[in-house]
Amino acid sequence: MPNSRGHHRTPEYEVLESINSQGVRGPEYPLRKDSGEYRIAVLGDSFAEGYTVGFDRLFSEILKKKLQTALPGRRVEVINFGTGGYSTDQELLCFERDAVRYAPDATVLMFCVNDPWFNGQSRYYNRGFKPVFEPSGDSLRLTNVPVPTMADRSFFSKTKDWLLVNSVLAQRLKNLRDNARYATSKGQAVPDEWRIYQKENDGEMAAAWQVTAGILARLRQKTAAAGSELAVFYIPEKTEVYEADWQEFLASYRLDAGSFGPEVPRQRLAAICDSLQITLLDAQPVFKEKAAADPATPLYFQHD
Repeated sequence: MPNSRGHHRTPEYEVLESINSQGVRGPEYPLRKDSGEYRIAVLGDSFAEGYTVGFDRLFSEILKKKLQTALPGRRVEVINFGTGGYSTDQELLCFERDAVRYAPDATVLMFCVNDPWFNGQSRYYNRGFKPVFEPSGDSLRLTNVPVPTMADRSFFSKTKDWLLVNSVLAQRLKNLRDNARYATSKGQAVPDEWRIYQKENDGEMAAAWQVTAGILARLRQKTAAAGSELAVFYIPEKTEVYEADWQEFLASYRLDAGSFGPEVPRQRLAAICDSLQITLLDAQPVFKEKAAADPATPLYFQHD
């Protein structure tokens, strides 16, 4: 929501987040670049938005400061368009509608393992409806637009969402409910988005990857047309970094270790990026190295 401020409160963090007039976290950014300025656009979901940390500790701000040091005498700007609940399809639309106006020299797409599944879904959990791309010959067709709005939802849904934004008590009750659901999930069917770890794709996951590949191809085309170099940054789940978490994942949903593998999403994404000649930045090896070097300091929140 443009021109908004609000607190994110959970037992693990409390952060005040400010959104500018363009719906972007942080200060106002001029559309016009300074002469000689190097500008990066970051696309992504809640990992990119980073509402678990203050703005100065956001990875895109740290990147900006490091690049500024490495490029003395040249202005550097990193504009983070990350929005909680987005998938690759919405991030593509964000580039086409918003980010391209800032004339970025480089564009970094933050990629999560649940992106492929939700690229084919018309809504995302309790965040509401979303657009959907469908294959149409050798291209994509945008559907579910105009996206149904809050006005199309029930009075109960609108009241619940208002309370989650404005009531600390409602936020804490939701945290307790989410933790309880997680604790009782053992033995249930694996959630659809985590089928991404299947070594053999079923029809739905194969279709999800097909749409994802089409979205990445279109994003590469759009960034190239705008004179912006594209890179995809793979964000590893903790199940891909900590062996104990992977084993817990398998045990929780009674999965066959021979049919699921923590490396599967990275391998499929790498194959797509290689075919499209997109630079892939895979953070998993670095995360594993850090985790092994300092096992006492967790790299992930326990619950969030």
